[in-house]
Amino acid sequence: MAKNEKCAISDSALCKWLDKDCKDCYISGLREKDDLGKMLENFEVTLSLLPDDFDDLQSDECQFCKGEKNKRAGYAIVDLAHIEPESKRGMFFGIGKKVRQRIGSLMPVSISICKDCRRVLRWVEGIKWLSIAVIFAIAVAIVAIPATGDAIVQASEALPYAVIIAGILLGYILGKVASGAYMKAKSEQTCINVFDIPVCNSMKNRGWFLVQDNPDITRFIFSKKSSTKKVADILKKDENPKEDFSQTSFLED
Repeated sequence: MAKNEKCAISDSALCKWLDKDCKDCYISGLREKDDLGKMLENFEVTLSLLPDDFDDLQSDECQFCKGEKNKRAGYAIVDLAHIEPESKRGMFFGIGKKVRQRIGSLMPVSISICKDCRRVLRWVEGIKWLSIAVIFAIAVAIVAIPATGDAIVQASEALPYAVIIAGILLGYILGKVASGAYMKAKSEQTCINVFDIPVCNSMKNRGWFLVQDNPDITRFIFSKKSSTKKVADILKKDENPKEDFSQTSFLED
């Protein structure tokens, strides 16, 4: 028996994927059979776009290690998108002529990671911000120290601001250079880009892409827990197939 006989997707693969209490699930706000059927159909398309070894991303071993793999210490989470299934929306804030959207599927992917690889990925971004902070602090100190600050102000009242701005720009440039050198040094032992991971590379070949603006550096969110269900778990049992929608009291109210 379904856990909620009034919900058309109760105990379906989509229900298990969302993994929410009925009172917290936005599906309960949908009453149209066509909307529910389309939602389940789209979810099936999304699942079909995943490689067969998708669940391996959440194995007990780190997926970022190259060579011998360390034990998992947590998860690195990143959003991957696919143009399928087709999604259309009005051109101007959802109004007007409908055009196809760039994103049809959006998948939060949880990837097993060890402590060492997590530290490397954090430093890839951290080095840039650390460089900016250090050079900025040096620029402020130059302006604040009376011996140099007074000479700068005497040359031009606007010069202190120029020194600080120049410090920020210099820190940004040095940060990018330092981060690039660090990535190059660590890339032999750690997958820096998400698509360096074999399973994710397989997803890329199937049309999945990063939503982020900079595809060269993948920005991850780190967590102790996975935010992604295993496909094998949600497909174990589907007690409420979409052919039974018309028989649910949820749709007849």
